[in-house]
Amino acid sequence: MNIGERIRELRISKLMTQADLAGDRITRNMLSCIENGSANPSLSTIVYIAGRLGVPAGFLLAEQGDEMAYRKMSNLSNIKKAYTTGDVQSCRSLCLSGCPEPDDEISLLLANCDAEIAVEEFWRGRLRSSCRFFDEALSYAEKTIYSTDAIEAEIRVYFRLMERISHTLYSDLLDEEKTLSVKSNSIISQYLDALESLDNGDVTVAQTLIEQLSQTSENSFFEAHLQSKVLILQKNYKQAQKALLQLLQDDETPLNKIELYTVLGDLEVCCRESEDYKNAYRYASEKVELVEQLLKEY
Repeated sequence: MNIGERIRELRISKLMTQADLAGDRITRNMLSCIENGSANPSLSTIVYIAGRLGVPAGFLLAEQGDEMAYRKMSNLSNIKKAYTTGDVQSCRSLCLSGCPEPDDEISLLLANCDAEIAVEEFWRGRLRSSCRFFDEALSYAEKTIYSTDAIEAEIRVYFRLMERISHTLYSDLLDEEKTLSVKSNSIISQYLDALESLDNGDVTVAQTLIEQLSQTSENSFFEAHLQSKVLILQKNYKQAQKALLQLLQDDETPLNKIELYTVLGDLEVCCRESEDYKNAYRYASEKVELVEQLLKEY
């Protein structure tokens, strides 16, 4: 990329017109000639244009390798600020725009940002979008020399959760055979471990995990839902249905789409086992409609 192309790219990225950038020091026609390569700017003009663009003059004069370093340097403070304040969307955008060829540090940041965005998409009920961001996170994780095992461990948890909703939700990049140095110990991981223990009929292990959740999680849904699953496993369907309906009808803490999906599925089981086929059919139909929303492309 020559200096004119670099000036033009920066000007457009900052939403500046040629007249905006030219100011009162050079003419718009002169700037146009510089950008299309038909005129070479003097050093003083380069310094002036760089100042108007808010970058070091050296950035405009840099070779390709140095250009990447300048891009990273000029964006680094904003990248750090966005990441430390939890604004992962802005952090990701700054990394992509400022570092089109990310190095190890930027790749690690992008892996973290994409994973956090994927989790947000999951709980918003945008599951295909969540899968894409998780796969993008895994792609950046492969490009950095730093350990990303913690990120990958958490990604595995969410794909296990999504598989419970639909087998069409999977990762193209996740290597389940890879041995990770860490295991996820997040709230959602404990919740999933308890669910899978109950799937296997192991109430003792599940109850231990439920107790741990009650002490560490601020989200009462996980514990309440698991307790209702225990009741179902014990064939106490009426009591389980009562507990699930309390979750469903709690106006103070309305369920998100993922939570609603789990409750509807268990209500269907309770009604079917209690021979309340009318309501079993109703909950099953509502669950099918909800799955269609969860699998919608965004």
